[in-house]
Amino acid sequence: MESQFDNTDENYWNRSSRAAFSFDDEEDVDLGDVGARTKTGQASQSSKWDNNEIFNDDTISEASFDNSAALGTLNHLSIKAILSDEALKLVLQEQAVDDQVMPKGVTPEEELKLLRRQIQSTLYSPNLELTAQRLLHGKVAPLEMFKSLVEKRKLLDAVLANGGDAIIGVLLFLKRTLNVTQFNGILQQRPKALEHYLSYLRQCGDVSNYIDTLQRFGRHQEAALRQFQAALSCTDMATRKQQLQRLIDAYASAGVGIIPLYEQVFHSALKLQLVLEKEPLGDLSQRIGDNPTPIEVLYACCAQNKNWKEQDMLKISSPQRFAADQEISPAQYEWTALNERAQSQAYADLECIFERVSGWHPLKSKQFHISFDLTLAVQRLFELQAPATVLQLFLSKMSNSPEKLVLAQRVKCIKAVIDAMVSMKQQQELQQLKQTLPDRSEEQFYCENALKALQSKRWTTDNIKLKL
Repeated sequence: MESQFDNTDENYWNRSSRAAFSFDDEEDVDLGDVGARTKTGQASQSSKWDNNEIFNDDTISEASFDNSAALGTLNHLSIKAILSDEALKLVLQEQAVDDQVMPKGVTPEEELKLLRRQIQSTLYSPNLELTAQRLLHGKVAPLEMFKSLVEKRKLLDAVLANGGDAIIGVLLFLKRTLNVTQFNGILQQRPKALEHYLSYLRQCGDVSNYIDTLQRFGRHQEAALRQFQAALSCTDMATRKQQLQRLIDAYASAGVGIIPLYEQVFHSALKLQLVLEKEPLGDLSQRIGDNPTPIEVLYACCAQNKNWKEQDMLKISSPQRFAADQEISPAQYEWTALNERAQSQAYADLECIFERVSGWHPLKSKQFHISFDLTLAVQRLFELQAPATVLQLFLSKMSNSPEKLVLAQRVKCIKAVIDAMVSMKQQQELQQLKQTLPDRSEEQFYCENALKALQSKRWTTDNIKLKL
């Protein structure tokens, strides 16, 4: 019985229909028979696959499918209706550079030739237009292919025509591959490239190269200001003083002129450092900080000063002496003092600030003198909420009555409005103003007295005319 089963098994595995599959077997496998056994009655001769075509070609082309119905509506469209000729050319060029796929059936020798040709066209035959477009779109492009000076100039001109961050990349490439004379010559001929390069140095914080570039191209005023800012940024007082002294000596001996205002600022800053170093200001150092400006120190001196009628000129913290040492203009000194006294509500000191003794008559008493527009002083005092008496004091110094009237109405100073109307002899307007004032108020009494004075002055003037 065992022999019978053994013979049956041996016969089963020796059948041709049960033969094992082999990749080396070149004979075709009849898949139609398998399909017929698994799906009896549903397969026909016309539905059998072409086995040779399937196993000999591992890619099925889209052309083998019937997609004419799906593309029927698009047959009338042309690619030129979607892209212009120039855009299509750029797309094809970029695909030609980026495409690294080799065609099928290429021998190793032919593939090596294609790779060499592609490297040759990419690295040794620069395409200026394509490289500029890739840089402007933020893509990586090899710049080492541009060997000659002419090619590098053309590349820079191409990116300059469109702008963007690509200019900085090309400039850094030129700086790395050219000598100093050639690179500076390119910047000299292209002001736009120079501005981009200076902006890059400023943003990177490369102060030394930024100043050197400004001086090399004759922009000494900007270089001086940048050096001055760098000197003031030093936290150490001794280093700051040394940098300022070096700056003054450099421009004094170099023969390169800078505007007088810069020289004044440089000398004033050096004097300020000497003052702070020799005679510390005590409590002022807490108010002005470590790196104060002359105006900030002047404001602190005004806050510390206690005697405005007779200032002690021997003290370096005296506002008048400090302003003279720092060559601060009278207008700036008065404006700073006015703001500090008004914010401190020390209004009694304001009149002392603007008192002057005439230089041509020293024996004459002090007179009110202001170095800037009186209108600005009144408006600033009104913004700082100064009392009406202080506003009236400054408005009384105005000689133009119409302007005085308009300004007094703007700052709501009733007494100054009344004074302006009296000077313009507007009796009817004064009567109308009196009716709007509160009863028994100070402004109403002031208006009544002004009307009486105006009427008596008118009758006196008429009597003089009759006697004549």
